[in-house]
Amino acid sequence: MLYFIAILLITGGSIFLALRKKRAFFLTIPFLSLFIYFIFQIAMVPVPFFETVKFIFSLK
Repeated sequence: MLYFIAILLITGGSIFLALRKKRAFFLTIPFLSLFIYFIFQIAMVPVPFFETVKFIFSLK
């Protein structure tokens, strides 16, 4: 739940900054934070990183 609130705050802050500063760059921040969270969660699995990534993408 804490991660969800953090993502919402990051997204809200990014939208606010994008509208305030009129820069589209700030809209990429939520996507980057989700990507970093995804990589962090994969790294926490006690199997080698690339084997975990191969397993995730081989699921059908």
